[in-house]
Parts: sequence; C-alpha cells; structure tokens
Amino acid sequence: MVSVSPRLRDSLEYEDPENVDPRMSWGFRSLTLSSAGHSYEDLEYADDERPFSASADPGSARRKRRQRQSDLELSHVESHSYRTVADGDSFRLAVLKPGTGSAPIDIDLIFESSKQPKREYRCLSYCWQATALEYQRRTSGFEALSRVQSLESSVSSIASSTNGIGDAAILVDGYRFSVTTNLLRALRSLRKRNNKILIWVDQICINQEDHVERGHQVSIMKDIFRQASQVIVYLGELPGSEKLVEYAKKSRRGGVEGVKTALKRILPPRQLKDAIQRMLELPWFGRVWVISEVCLAPLVRISFGPETHMSWENLLGLVRDIPVAPSQGFAKSLDLLGNTRQRIAIITQMMAQQKDGAAHADISQLLVLAKSSNATDHRDKIYSFYGMTLLTTTPDYTRSVPGLFIEVICDYVNSIEALYANWKDLSDPSRTLQLMSILYSAGSLHQHYELPSWIPDWTSSWHLAPLWACTTANLNAIPTRNDWAATNRSDFRAGGDRRDNLEITAQVTSSPRLRLSAIVLDHIVATSDTTPASTPAPSPGAKGTAPVSPVTRSLVANGTIRYGRTFFDTQKGFTGLATPGIKSGDVVAILLGGDVPVVLRPLKGGAKAAKLYRLLCECFVESHAVMYGDVAKSEWTRAQDIVLV
Repeated sequence: MVSVSPRLRDSLEYEDPENVDPRMSWGFRSLTLSSAGHSYEDLEYADDERPFSASADPGSARRKRRQRQSDLELSHVESHSYRTVADGDSFRLAVLKPGTGSAPIDIDLIFESSKQPKREYRCLSYCWQATALEYQRRTSGFEALSRVQSLESSVSSIASSTNGIGDAAILVDGYRFSVTTNLLRALRSLRKRNNKILIWVDQICINQEDHVERGHQVSIMKDIFRQASQVIVYLGELPGSEKLVEYAKKSRRGGVEGVKTALKRILPPRQLKDAIQRMLELPWFGRVWVISEVCLAPLVRISFGPETHMSWENLLGLVRDIPVAPSQGFAKSLDLLGNTRQRIAIITQMMAQQKDGAAHADISQLLVLAKSSNATDHRDKIYSFYGMTLLTTTPDYTRSVPGLFIEVICDYVNSIEALYANWKDLSDPSRTLQLMSILYSAGSLHQHYELPSWIPDWTSSWHLAPLWACTTANLNAIPTRNDWAATNRSDFRAGGDRRDNLEITAQVTSSPRLRLSAIVLDHIVATSDTTPASTPAPSPGAKGTAPVSPVTRSLVANGTIRYGRTFFDTQKGFTGLATPGIKSGDVVAILLGGDVPVVLRPLKGGAKAAKLYRLLCECFVESHAVMYGDVAKSEWTRAQDIVLV
C-alpha cells in the first residue's frame, strides 16, 4: 500500500500560533512573507520578458534597443581621419578587440610588412553592399545574376568617402568610423569573447579617399593575401545555412549507402537544390575583388556566421555534385557567360594555377569574370587582377577608364603574339583562342564608352548567350594550365585553323587600330525583330562534313541564342542572328582562325589593301558550311587584310 500524506488545509488562518502550515516552515523558507531573514525585499524587480502567444519577440526588441543606445554613444565620438600613409612594403592591420553582442566594434590599426610580416593575420572577403539576408528578401526565382548586376548603378555612390561609406559605425583608434552594415555584421561574427584578432579589411585598412594610397595598396595586394594564414569569406546571413554546411561536410565522407541516407535526412533533394540556388544567388559571388582574394589565399574558409563555416572544397563539392536541370528557353543564371557556377569553376582553376606559382595569362578568363562582375569603381575590373597576371599596368585611380581599357588590351595583344608564346609555352591554337576572345568580347554594339570597336568594354555586362564560348561549368576537370579557352570553346569552327598575325597599327593612345585577315562573306540587305520565313537552324551537313552537334541543335531549338537577337537576310540568301543595332549595308565576315562570323560596318577611307571597318558583334549564320569551316577552308584565298577602328 502506498502511503499518502494527509492533505493540507486550504485555509491559513489558525487559532493556535504554534500550529504553522509546513509551507511556511524553515524547509519552505523561500516562500516566507516575513521581512526578516530570507526575503525578496532586497531584490530588484526584473521582467523576464517571456512572450505571450502572438506577441512580439522581446529579445529582438531588447537587441534593437541596445543597438540604438550603442549607435547613440558612437554618434557623439569624433570622426576618424587617417594621420599616416601606408607606402613602401607596409600595410595596415586591424586589431579587433574582444567583445560580445551589440557592444561597439573596437579596432586599433597597426602597420605590418607585406614582404616579411612578423604577425599572423587573416584577410576578410565580403560584399560591401547588400547583405545576404537583405538580398534574399528583395529577390526571388532564378534570375539573381542579372539582378545583382543591376544593383551596380544604385550602389555606385557607396564608399565614395571614408566617413560616408555606410550607415553603421565602429571605433577605430578611439574615433568614430563609418562602415557598411554588412561589414559590421561580418566583424561581429568574427569577434571573439576573450581574444584579439588580427585581420586585414580593405574598407578599414586602406584610406579610400587617398587615390595614391589605394593604387599603391592594390599593387601589393598579392603579397598581403599570400602572406595571410587564411582568407575568411563572409557570405552573410542565409536561412538554413546550418543544414547546408552540415550536408556539405558530411557529403565528403563518401558515397556509402548509410551516408546517403543520413544526407537525405539533413536536406531532402528538393530542399538541397533550393538551398544551393539561394546560396549561389548571394551578392558576394558577383563581386570582382573576391576573385583575387580567393585565388591568392593559401586557405579559404567560407562563413555564414560565427559557428557556420565550410571550406572552398565543400562549396565546390556542393556545386559539382548537385547539377542543374537544363532549362527550356533562355535562362540568365545558366546561359550567360560568367554565371555563378562557371565563375566557381574558373576561380578554382585559377587557384590551382596560383598555387603552382603560375601567373595566369588567359585573357579569356579575365574577360569572362570581370565583365560579369560588379565593382564600385570600373578600374577595379582591371586592377583586381593585378597580382595574378603579367600585366605591367600600375594601379592608378586618377586615370581615365577608357584609356585603361585600351592600354590593357594593347598590352595583351602584343604580349600574346610575342612574349607569352615563350614565357608561358602557349601553343598556336591557344594564342588564337585568346586573341579571338578579345574580339568576340568587343564590338561597338556592346560598348558604353567611346572605344575602338575591337576593344572590350568591361562596363558592358554579358546580356546575350555567347556563340563563341560555352557557359557550362567545367567542374569535373580543373586543369592548371592556361587552356581555359580550349576547354570552354564552342562547337563552331567558322574560321578554320588558319590565322595570320594580328597587328596593332596607328599606335595612338586614344584610337589604336587592329589589322587582321578576314573573308567578307556577304552584305546584309534586311533586318527583322521577328522570325523570318526561314527560321535559323543548322543545315544538314554535306557529305564529308561533320554532323550537326547536339549542343548546337539544342541551342537553336530551345531559343537560347535567339533570345535578344535580331534576324537578318543577306544578298546571297543567308539568314542569321546578330545583336540588335545591325542594319542594311553591314557585312558578314569570317575571321581566319575565329570560331564564329562577325558583323562589320564599312567606313570610308583606308588604303585599297586594307579597308576600314567597325566591329559590331558576333553572329550566327544558318549554314553548316559557314559555321563549321567549309567556306573558310575552300575560300581562304579570298581573305583580305582589314583594319578595325
């Protein structure tokens, strides 16, 4: 039998003062109402702020209140100004002091040598503008790449001055220092509770108002990143990032059945694809500076927050092992050059090249990555590659953007023809591919600045599916040689294997000219924005010629290369596709050694031996003989010297 204690009386009113309820006895003294002994009178009232149903989260309100108090305190502090200049081999390091929560970020700046650093430090790679979470709130679907690029114009004023960089503030050497909100969050995620951290942050360690110092620091950037212990890539807050990181780490353990089952429990296939897509849409992947920051790093750690991080190899595994189903029609996130998956593949190859001590010489990589990247200053689309190439252009933020683009391309053309052949052991086909990639990336219909038509304009982003290159991500085989153009070359061979040297003439700084050989195929007589009677499609191959590639047939059939292009007809009955802006009187030409034909606009003047043209764009011609080199092979004697201006 179970013994049950007698029930206590409900009433606490007793006639006998000694007969006291046990709840008021010594064993229950914490409930005493007496003012003597143990009581609650000396304790302050504290509301635990536990939320009721359907009420706001008091924790969030409390954090916001503390943040406002912190910002108010910083608003009364004198603004920071740089009192020294970082020159020679020296650069600044940020000493991030310990702290937690909403306490102000407190940093001291010290100098270090880029050649022989005495301290171990890290570098931070992040996105200056929109944070990951803010970007997720603004965008949806699978067209994030173009939307990230469209943000460039709206955020170009950010970082215009050191004290006007953003709407957040920290302490630097005891003074108020304005930073972007995303950097503030990154620093809070890195800050330790008890230990200091040495870290290089471009927004703080470089005087952004001093153009001379900016240029000098960019010139030693390769040493700063190579000497760092690691580079921390802060992607920002992303919902569900914990599960994605867990999946990435465990998926590297192998493909045994037990591991596969465990991975499905972490993230089912559909949720996994959605999570990867959301990650690849983050603005960090579209920033131009992250390319060199990652490629030059000895070790890369990708972070979503204080406890959520993975390696670059984990990221590569996610993108490689989870393919994207081909889309019907034009998809910007897959069919544009420099899409995020392709960027990761190219960057990974460049990382391998840098670890082998080889400065990459492939202009195709620079063009694809830089033209698809965002930069507050357009000069950075060149200078960000300074430590990774053999370019002799010294970073100078006072020079004109058009002049910089012209100098870089002239340098590359001369180097590929003369120097790189010996230095980098480039084969003749590799040199041809790199030179032709310059021309296919140029054209006056793809320029914002007034440049010679054969000079690419890095401010004009890719907006049409390319004909001269593939946009798929070559993630399975990452070569370390400078053969990106060969592995990502299109199926077309319009110009055959024969090529004459490209020669830069009239070495005028503002308007150099390029001499090359081409076959003038035909003149355009009509253009149309609608499909003509003869819908462009690869013609059946003639006897003895290569069959039509399934890739080519798919491109035309699903409308990928049709999207955004204008139809044209020629005098000889050819039908084709080109960039809007062509008109009657333009000519279709085949460049010897090129992959696809181009559209040229004749100009008055020039000698009989070399007519003047403006390069407009690449084009597609509905003819197997034209697109696969039969015409170039049989009529190469018709080739003539032309001059592009």
